[in-house]
Amino acid sequence: MKAIVIDEFGGPEKLICRDVEKPVAGPGEVLVKNVYIGVGKPDYLIRSGRCHSYTKLPPNLIVGNECAGIVEAVGEGVEGIAPGNKVSVNNGLECDAYAEYIVVPERFVTVLPDAFDLKKAPGLLNYVAAYALLNYAGRGTEGKSLYIRGAAGGVGTAIIQTALLQGMEVVASGSTEEKVQYLKKTGAQCVFNYMEEDEKEVILKYTDGRGVDLVYDQIAGEHFKSQYEYLAEFGMIVLYNWMQGDPQLDLDTIVKEAWKAHAVRSFSLHIFDEKPEIIGEIRRICVERLLKGELEPCITAILPLEEARKAHELLDAGKIIGKMLLQP
Repeated sequence: MKAIVIDEFGGPEKLICRDVEKPVAGPGEVLVKNVYIGVGKPDYLIRSGRCHSYTKLPPNLIVGNECAGIVEAVGEGVEGIAPGNKVSVNNGLECDAYAEYIVVPERFVTVLPDAFDLKKAPGLLNYVAAYALLNYAGRGTEGKSLYIRGAAGGVGTAIIQTALLQGMEVVASGSTEEKVQYLKKTGAQCVFNYMEEDEKEVILKYTDGRGVDLVYDQIAGEHFKSQYEYLAEFGMIVLYNWMQGDPQLDLDTIVKEAWKAHAVRSFSLHIFDEKPEIIGEIRRICVERLLKGELEPCITAILPLEEARKAHELLDAGKIIGKMLLQP
């Protein structure tokens, strides 16, 4: 079968389309024929060597951890999943999605209703992440308002849609006029270009000086501590992805901001890896919302699997708006 593999960490040029052996479902496993494959930030983290789970590459590592397709076979002991089922796959701490077929343990497979559009399925992980970020990672604040910088990607869009559905107020920003226009269409109440306008000024003006309850930070790095300036009392910064590395935070900043009782939380969906009942319930809620049309992923491009390198060039350049898919 065709698959996209890496032999060493690096840029998009390290992605290689190669013939590899088609997998076979063992006990407790499910073999899925992929129809659509999601492209996301976790793929970048693994390809670039920033993912702590992959400090050393195994041979022929197939990139990608989210896809959707049709079950071709199930291994011994698998219950509730049958050949012919439409399914979404999120492969936990593993990879293997950028391929014509994938084998995964049954706990990473979500059976979808027959009426479910498989194009929406790779984006399911974004909505699962968004739900968890809002309803689990966001605990401890009033949770009435949030800000997300660089919100035009798959997870950012999912956070906005989920927050609005849950009655929250959303401030969002993008780095280009195209992204700003896209974000306005999501329904976010306050949208601006963070390359042209000062975040602190815009957010404090919009919130009448109060600030926002939650800041969802996928960047970290040098930008991190400036976010305290527009965080409300008892507000929280929630870190995920860490695209620019460790947050630059010193003790002086913490002490100076202590009077506002701010908090910082680092979050990963992997906290639920050994809690199948929780992640299963989150998936169920998100599938129901997507099926009803309460949530609607914006799919901006579908590229052939062989063009995974091009997809990652766009990903690295920050040019993906909404969700990008690969198709075997």
